[in-house]
Amino acid sequence: MISKVNLLQGTDSVHDLSKGNTLPIVARPWGMHHWSLQTGATPWVFNCRHTRVRGFRLTHQPSPWMQDYACLTVLPFTGVDCGGGEQQASSYFVERSVLEPSYMQVDLLRYGVQMEMSPTERGAIMAFDFPADSAPRVGFYFDGEHRVRMDGDSRVAGCSRYSKDPIPDAYGLFFKGLCSVQPSGFKETEWGGYLEFSKGVRRVELRLCASFIDEAQAALDLKRELEGKGLETVREEGAQVWNQLLGRFEIEAETEAQERIFYSCLYRCLLFPRFLDEIDSEGLICHRSPYDGELYEGSLCTDSGFWDVYRTLYPFLALAYPEVLKRMIGGWMNACRESGWAPKWPSPGPRDCMIGTHFDVFVADVIAKGFTDWDVEEAFSYLWKNATVESSDGCFGRDGLDAYDALGYVPADLFSKATACTLDYAYNDFCIGQVARYLGEHEKAERLLERARNYRNVFDPEVGMMRGRNADGSWLSPFRPFEWGGSFIEGGTWQHSFNVPHDPDGLAEIFGGADALCAKLDEMLNQEPRFEAGSYGFEIHEASEMAMADFGQYAHSNQPVHGFLFLYALMGQSAKTDYWVHRVCNELYTVNDFPGDEDNGEMSAWYIWACLGLFPYCPGTDEYLNFKPFIKRVRLHLPNEPKPLEFGQEAFLGALRVRHQDLVEALQAEEVF
Repeated sequence: MISKVNLLQGTDSVHDLSKGNTLPIVARPWGMHHWSLQTGATPWVFNCRHTRVRGFRLTHQPSPWMQDYACLTVLPFTGVDCGGGEQQASSYFVERSVLEPSYMQVDLLRYGVQMEMSPTERGAIMAFDFPADSAPRVGFYFDGEHRVRMDGDSRVAGCSRYSKDPIPDAYGLFFKGLCSVQPSGFKETEWGGYLEFSKGVRRVELRLCASFIDEAQAALDLKRELEGKGLETVREEGAQVWNQLLGRFEIEAETEAQERIFYSCLYRCLLFPRFLDEIDSEGLICHRSPYDGELYEGSLCTDSGFWDVYRTLYPFLALAYPEVLKRMIGGWMNACRESGWAPKWPSPGPRDCMIGTHFDVFVADVIAKGFTDWDVEEAFSYLWKNATVESSDGCFGRDGLDAYDALGYVPADLFSKATACTLDYAYNDFCIGQVARYLGEHEKAERLLERARNYRNVFDPEVGMMRGRNADGSWLSPFRPFEWGGSFIEGGTWQHSFNVPHDPDGLAEIFGGADALCAKLDEMLNQEPRFEAGSYGFEIHEASEMAMADFGQYAHSNQPVHGFLFLYALMGQSAKTDYWVHRVCNELYTVNDFPGDEDNGEMSAWYIWACLGLFPYCPGTDEYLNFKPFIKRVRLHLPNEPKPLEFGQEAFLGALRVRHQDLVEALQAEEVF
């Protein structure tokens, strides 16, 4: 299956235009460390059009917008030290390189060196083949505060710090490396340092592991994961892991491109969130907390923007990789305990990014899908805090919550992104209400479900759209339907007005009925793709991508619209859902490009759902919307199940809604879905 994955999909991206904003990540699924080629300066460290490469980068970057942390780059070279970075970079042919989920191989034309690597969970084995009669060197590059040194005859060790607020100052990456050939020396430089080897050395293998705990743990990881293993062994082990996970899906596509896009998207769904789990000398799972810097037992998850991924990725994992999702529940609960709040956009710890408290959705959804064998009551305490305690720290909670509770909406003259916040908070309240019901907290559930109707308070019937509303009840004027920003986020009213996943019938009611809602969706898709920069003051990349896609005001390049096309089916016009979903798949997803930011698997998971002919239109409930699958046939093979679950145009059933439990039961039944 790994042969069908294109690691370069989405990598032809720049600051002003995203075709994915991805890296060619080589790693173990959900692994603690990722590895990528580096061709540019942070945070856009790779572009497939660049012609020079700076080395193998150990990276934890979930998105260039979040930037990297605790990273290092390894580059073999010959000759003089030119100062690192671009000065030391070598030309290469990306099309002649080997890039697989478990292996990379690149020829450095400047030096006549071939470099290859294969990763483990917490490290990698690298091999560098030098030309005869050269003076081999292996350089270590860092973006910020660092330490690197020789550590015995054949070892290298050091640390790459990460000290951005509010991450603890001491948080960093500690690494240990073992060379197959004894270096003749080590030179420290401003940018890091490099190992020197005797003239005539032809091949150097470097086994390197890194830990967020300390160097001793890195040394333990090195011994446990790489001792006595060659590169081919590690590569084969990694390929087996990837093939098993990718192989859960067996597809019958109409074109090779469909097949490659499917498995490339599936690979992206298995990278984030990452586990920061380490195994100590006693065999216990532990981790260093990026919230307080302390050492704790148990799992920890990070690098997942809940605003981005709640719609598609986590529901997809619940269906196809339930055993991993169960492990993630524990990892996220430890994040709650160590920070005192539910996570919003951890990378690796709290970051002030995006709106809403969509961990609420994650918890409600896993419960709705039957994952209840854990401390739901403890989780509810963090959800209830989201719903009742206003936070002045953008890393946690909800801005403007007190006003939202008092007025029934977030006032646009007092808070930015107010209307988008109101819509998100209403849905978050609905999801917390589902958890309260599950726990028998009926009074709390009633309060929250009443607040879940607050989306109605920012709908202006005079203009027929969601609109910013001031604290005195007046509407934000003038009404500018194509303006981005202001009371919305990464879009305008067209990109947010249908964002009511928990109450599609109520949404239809305020628009004037099901037919009127569908007519408004028609208008959205057939509008001129114009926009005003609004409060951003410049053209943000999401706006550029919407205009260039030419799907009217439907901005598939960003997440808020990702449930809109399914409203047609919910309103009785399923043929339009089929038509537009298939057009998006055919026109906006290619072997090489995504429609916009591929945020931690969310954009990829949308495509997978389209291929299945199911969509979780309201995560937090147990239902999927059923529509015509984009791919002819897909079979899902779950472990320990007697037969696959089959999706496809021939197996397509007319039921509009399908319960998660119906799919689970179908695995044991004679008939297929």
